[in-house]
Amino acid sequence: MNRQAMLSPREHHFYVSIAKFLFHHPEHGIVSVGDPIKIKGAERYGLSSLILYGITVAGLPIRWMTFTSVDQPRAFRDVLLEAWRNAEGLRGQPDILRINRHLAAASPALVRDMAKIGIQVEVADAKEKSLPASLRSAQDSSRWLLRKHDGNARPLTRSIQALCRCAQVDHEFRVREDHRGVNSRAVEARVRQWLALPVEVPVTTATGGLDWKPGPWLSSWETSLPPDQPRYFNLDGFDGSTWLLTGEKAPEDIVEDDDFWDDSDYDNASEIAKNLVACWPNPPAKVAECAGITLRELQWFTSGKASLDRHARFALEDLLGIEFDERMGRYLEAGPYVLVAHKPLAIKEVYEGISGGGDARPCEIVPRQGAADPSWRYILINTYGEPPSLVMAPRGAKITERLPELLMNYDGIRPVAPEFYRDVVSTCARACREPAANVREMKSFLKRYEEHWVDCSWQPE
Repeated sequence: MNRQAMLSPREHHFYVSIAKFLFHHPEHGIVSVGDPIKIKGAERYGLSSLILYGITVAGLPIRWMTFTSVDQPRAFRDVLLEAWRNAEGLRGQPDILRINRHLAAASPALVRDMAKIGIQVEVADAKEKSLPASLRSAQDSSRWLLRKHDGNARPLTRSIQALCRCAQVDHEFRVREDHRGVNSRAVEARVRQWLALPVEVPVTTATGGLDWKPGPWLSSWETSLPPDQPRYFNLDGFDGSTWLLTGEKAPEDIVEDDDFWDDSDYDNASEIAKNLVACWPNPPAKVAECAGITLRELQWFTSGKASLDRHARFALEDLLGIEFDERMGRYLEAGPYVLVAHKPLAIKEVYEGISGGGDARPCEIVPRQGAADPSWRYILINTYGEPPSLVMAPRGAKITERLPELLMNYDGIRPVAPEFYRDVVSTCARACREPAANVREMKSFLKRYEEHWVDCSWQPE
C-alpha cells in the first residue's frame, strides 16, 4: 500500500474563534494574557480582540493560523485558499474539511463553495472531541508565537501583519524540522509520512465579499471564566513579547512608563507554583510548612506580590517539582505528580503545562474486574514518552464531570488490570500523606512501569 493510500482521505479541521490569549494594544502592540480574560475586561486595559482562523491536519500536530481584527473579518473561502496555497505542511487542499455546527450555521454557502473544488464539508457531532481539541491547542500555542521583530509596529494593521508573519514562520519552521519536538516516535513517523504526500493545489475560484456571519459563538470560551482579577503589563525580556499578567506587580518591579520596554525577564515560577498548590493533595498551609516558609509568604509569592529568598525559593521549587528549562528560557512543571482536581482553571493550566500544551491522551482508569474506588476517580495523564502523572477527582463533584472538557485530547475510560488499578490507588494514598511525598511516590511508581512509557505512548492494560 502506498503512502498516499494509507493517509487517504485527507482531512483538515477548520476552526474560527476570538483569540483567547492574544489581544492588541495601541501602545504595546500584540499582547498575550497569562490567564484568560473576558472581552469586556480586556477592553478596560485598552485591549481589542482578534479573530483566530486555524487549520489542523486531523490527528497530527500540523497547524496553520492567521489573524484579523474583529472589525475586519476575512471570508472563510479566502482564508482556506490562502492556507492551502501557502502552508506547506497542509499539503494543499484536503478531501474532507471538518467544521463545527457554529461555522456551518454562520456560512451556509461553505458546503456548496467547497464542493465546487472537490472538497466534502462534514459537520462534527457535538460530542466529538478531536475538532475542539484542535482549536484549544491552537489557542494555547498562539500565545507563544514569537513577536520579537514586532518593533514599533504598534498600529493595529501592522501589528496583525507582524503576528501573521510569525504564525507563517512558525508553521514553516516546524515543517522543516519534521515536527521533531513531538514526544512520540509513532506520531513523528506519521508526520513524515504525511509530509511526503504530493501537494493538492487548490483550484483558483472567484472571490467575493464576506461569506459568513460573526456571532456570540466566536467567544463561547468566555462563559466558563471566573470573575476577573487585577492584572498588569509585563515585557518578557526573553522573546520581546508583552504579557498581561494576573496579580499585582511587586513594588520592586514597578517602573515608569518610559522604562516599560526595559523591564526585566518574565519569571513564570510563581504562576506555576500557584496552579500546582491549587492542585496539591495537601492544604497550602502544609505545603508552606514543608517548604520552610509561612502561609503568608507562599500566598504573596504565588500571587506575584513578593519574591522569596534564594534558599526558600529553591526549597519550594524542589518540593513542587518545578525546574528551569534553559532551552526555553522559562520554568516548567517537571513532576511527576499526584494532583487533585479542585479548581477548573488550575487543573487545566497544570495539565497543559506538563503535557506540553495537550500532547497527551489522558484517560480515566477503572479495574477490569472488581469494584472501583467509591470516593475517587483516577485519571492517568499519559504524555508521549514523558513521565505520566495522576489526577484524583472526587466522585459526584461538578469539576469531575468537566474533566473531559478541561483535559485536552481526553481519551475516555480505559479498563486496566486490577493489580495495576490497586497500585495506582495505593500510590495516590501514599502521595497524599504529606507534601514531600507527592513527587517521591510518583517517581517510585514511574520506575515500576518505566518500560511502558519511555519513548512511547503508554497503553495501560
